Amino acid sequence: MDASAKEDQAEKGQAAYIAPLSTAPDSEAATEDEVRELEHVAARVPARVWLAATIAMAERFGYYGTQSLFQNYLQNSPGDLIPGAMGLGKSRATTVNLAFTVVVNLLPLPASILVDGRLGRYKALQIFTGIYALGSAILLGTSFPSEMKSGVALIGFILGSILIAVGLGGVQASVQPFVADQYTEHTMRIRIGKNGQRVVESRELTIQYIYNVYYWMVNVGSLGSIATTLMEKYIGFWSAYLLDLCAVVLAVVIVHLARPKFVHPVPQGSVLPRAARCLWYAARGGFSLDAARPEYQLEKHKRVVPWDKEFISELRGALSAFKICIGWPIFWVCMGQGAQVSISQAGQMETHGIPNDLIKSSNPIAYVIFGVLVQKQLYPFLRRHKIHFSPVNRISLGFFIMSMAMAYSAVVQAIIYRSGPCYSHPLSCAASGGRIPNQVHVLLQLPTFVIIALAEVFCWPTGSEYTYSHAPKSMKSILQACYISTAGVGYLLGMALSPLARDPLLVVLWSVTAGMMFLTACAFRIAFRRY
Repeated sequence: MDASAKEDQAEKGQAAYIAPLSTAPDSEAATEDEVRELEHVAARVPARVWLAATIAMAERFGYYGTQSLFQNYLQNSPGDLIPGAMGLGKSRATTVNLAFTVVVNLLPLPASILVDGRLGRYKALQIFTGIYALGSAILLGTSFPSEMKSGVALIGFILGSILIAVGLGGVQASVQPFVADQYTEHTMRIRIGKNGQRVVESRELTIQYIYNVYYWMVNVGSLGSIATTLMEKYIGFWSAYLLDLCAVVLAVVIVHLARPKFVHPVPQGSVLPRAARCLWYAARGGFSLDAARPEYQLEKHKRVVPWDKEFISELRGALSAFKICIGWPIFWVCMGQGAQVSISQAGQMETHGIPNDLIKSSNPIAYVIFGVLVQKQLYPFLRRHKIHFSPVNRISLGFFIMSMAMAYSAVVQAIIYRSGPCYSHPLSCAASGGRIPNQVHVLLQLPTFVIIALAEVFCWPTGSEYTYSHAPKSMKSILQACYISTAGVGYLLGMALSPLARDPLLVVLWSVTAGMMFLTACAFRIAFRRY
């Protein structure tokens, strides 16, 4: 294929030109016996996979760097002990923060219809990263002290956060499947492993590896919140928002400049109208997809339907992939408590000069460490010893670990309430004057974020890997969006719990979330034990 042909193909929206795989002697296709008998490993992945993952890393840097500032920005006034901008108070700030997170995580679902149906994942990234950058620029421009005094900061926050949410919705609907799209090999091949033995390169393990590294890079990006919280404290909110904008602009630049290197999957057209009609016929036929088969509809109802047996099979696979998302909303309730309420909890403790929203940055650091250990040590160890650690087992373990994190936070809150000077009403008694926190060191909060990170290592990549691998080609963005949207449902549930996000009820809040997560973990393990 000559250069002009490649350019024509790319312009038509077809898959970008892909260099042929190596024809080295150790890369021949594996036979059935070799697949059955030899050790399976992840394949070497092309550089474009990591380039696509870098877009996600830069986008997450911007998101976490911005969102980690919102609690203080909304809750406190400029003259408070911990400065802010809006002075909304703890309860209202938590509600607004959760509402933003809900919208960010629900928008991928409608966005995915547009992505799969018309735009395609690459073009969607071009458009939505631009919208995201515009929102970040508005937030920056209205966060200077002069704008806070004039009231412009509120208008800028509303407009900027809306654009950021829209941009994030489109990016999240596109970037996860786009990263996996960059690995196009479906044939199981033989290669010589590090120990000199012949091994089989497995697509399943490669996708698992890609998503583990993807989330590792996402958490590296989220370390940006360390820099932004320090800049917020020592320089001002505007400096932190400037850094976040630079990260988002980096994502925009990569998307546009790396265009020739990427694989561009062709949009398949929206399948939702057909899927909805098919499911309706299945429901009327006793909630069985067999009742929606073309031959059944023709014989039983003299009706010609616009789908075939293959579509029924794909829809069955999509429903199977979606089922595993059912347990996730409660997991995200816990994540919401860890992201928002924990910041206020840290503000009730002796920080010794540490910003109250900095401690939670230990979470991505712990994730980066645990991610390497689990991917490079635990999973290979289990495979070598023929121990099958299925996706359901990984997710169930993560759910149980998350319940432990919430229980530990309840204990920390109880310790705060038993400490002076204000006991169950920190910063609210006369002895405090609104400036002296309860006498508990903020580092007592550290294990919460470490435990949460361990839970995430088992849950996050596994959920994405499972939904991508089991989703039909025409529904990958939609299924990924459904998976992401469980976070929105979870944060909605978190908003329902927000009346408990005040003193002296915070022990109850943490205990309720711990109990909900534990029961969900048990139910999930029982419901999906055969998967």
